[in-house]
Amino acid sequence: MSDFTDLMRRRHTVRSFDQRPVEDEKLLAVLEAARWAPTAVNAQPQRILVLREPDSLDKVREFCTYGREGSNVSLAKDFDLPGTKHISLYYGAPVVLVVCYDRTACWSHPESGETSGPIDATIVATHMMLEATAQGLGSAWISYFDKDKARALLDIPADWEVCSMLYLGYPSAGERPAHASGTRCPLADTCFFDRVPTTDRVV
Repeated sequence: MSDFTDLMRRRHTVRSFDQRPVEDEKLLAVLEAARWAPTAVNAQPQRILVLREPDSLDKVREFCTYGREGSNVSLAKDFDLPGTKHISLYYGAPVVLVVCYDRTACWSHPESGETSGPIDATIVATHMMLEATAQGLGSAWISYFDKDKARALLDIPADWEVCSMLYLGYPSAGERPAHASGTRCPLADTCFFDRVPTTDRVV
């Protein structure tokens, strides 16, 4: 097994963070990984907002807290806020990276007009997750949050599209990967050589 394969397998989603601060050199290493991530035509449209001050993290908590109703009911057991009717999907991370892309800076397909921004930003987030693991840190990739509220609370420019967040920090004592974290489908279920397999399904 290569060192890189081992690194990929060690990475998992952390949902409980220790409150130790992340050292500047480790945070900068994660951000440097983002800087070297590939983007379409090397346009580098990623814009990463680094949040670590208490008032900034309070804002994250605000746009990641929901009522216990509808689709949130299934989440309430694990993320319930005791004594309230709310759940919080902010896991106490001491650093939050808000991953955006600048719509005016990314490549667009000349025929379809489709922008590379969402893919560029996702590749950037992936690089940061892997570097965080290499630095002995934990991370959680987050897409379920109120992006409009995040934009307003964080004063994100209109040209920046909010894509995702990355929670960053040291895992809390006793933190363990979720049961499904280490499972993957066989390659035969997801990779097909030269042709798409035929199926008996009626579309």
